[in-house]
Amino acid sequence: MFELKTLKVAIIHDWLISYRGGEKVLESICELYPEAPIYTLFYDKKKLPKSLTSKNIIYPKRLNSFRLIRKFLLPLLPQFIEEFDLTGYDLIISSSSCVAKGIIPDPSAKHICYIHSPMRYIWDQRGFYFSSLGKLPVLNFLLSFFLKNLRLWDITSSHRVDLFLSNSSFVQKRVKRYYRRDSEVLFPSPNMDKIKISLTDNSLSKESYFLVLGALVPYKNFKLAIETFNEINKTLWVVGEGPEAKGLKKLAKTNIIFKGHLPSHELYKALAGAKALIFPGTEDFGLTAVESFALGTPVIAHKSGGALDFIEEEKNGIFFKEKTTKSLLEAITIYEKLEFNKDIVKRTSLKFSKENFQNSFRNSIEKLMKES
Repeated sequence: MFELKTLKVAIIHDWLISYRGGEKVLESICELYPEAPIYTLFYDKKKLPKSLTSKNIIYPKRLNSFRLIRKFLLPLLPQFIEEFDLTGYDLIISSSSCVAKGIIPDPSAKHICYIHSPMRYIWDQRGFYFSSLGKLPVLNFLLSFFLKNLRLWDITSSHRVDLFLSNSSFVQKRVKRYYRRDSEVLFPSPNMDKIKISLTDNSLSKESYFLVLGALVPYKNFKLAIETFNEINKTLWVVGEGPEAKGLKKLAKTNIIFKGHLPSHELYKALAGAKALIFPGTEDFGLTAVESFALGTPVIAHKSGGALDFIEEEKNGIFFKEKTTKSLLEAITIYEKLEFNKDIVKRTSLKFSKENFQNSFRNSIEKLMKES
């Protein structure tokens, strides 16, 4: 009879070059197996908290110098992820939104994948990531060729996984559609310890600004939020960095304030002080929304994606139905006429606790390891 604590475990994560939702989930997984090494393709120690940098992190040094152009290395990433030698491990845990789930486990090992999303770049969101390349005929041909091969690899490698855990009902459906695999939904959890530290700040109070928060990338659809607030005399804070920053700043009027990257204590203070978090894109889950609830701040979200799992209308937020300025403006108008109870908003975050996440993860591992 196996003992979970004596298992030899390896953890795989696509890349460790920023501290976002996926890395917060990884922290919770690492706490279950603190001695397990983390295999990853790219690593930037400066961008990560000590909770992760203190781990034994294994990555290909020759590849890491190209981490800033990893988007263009996408066709090669399956090869690099397959080069990791995982001989002798009893359990492989992959945390995947790109190629991590495609590692080759030891024949006797079990492989559980916590999937944040099937690769967006090669399936339903190609247009968001490669629209500029697609305008050139030769590049468009090469792109189509590489993406077709990546899709074939993505499907084939999905069969190296014994159990998928999806981070939302939305991702569960995508796993079923693209891989023809069943999965269990296990909601991620925010770092409540850091949030509790922020809540001790006596200066926290609701201010007169709305907030969008996250990486400034196309699928987040922050452009819609900026276009909407360009039409009204209300303040919008934009927190985050990314490739769209320059274009979004050019688009924005003076009532839109770009805060860039904020350290955790400042970020949570900004989130706690906002009138509402605006969620204009279709997210796989959306951990920032749960963090927002934990700080007593409701969310105005597009009615799609992971938001369907956590928005309770007029209790912790409201939906807007179309990705248009008109629809978002209508939602903001309705929102400002409503009254939200801060304590009730906070309580809606409790089901997304780290304790629930880790207990469910443990149970899934125990069930998997008992199977022949």
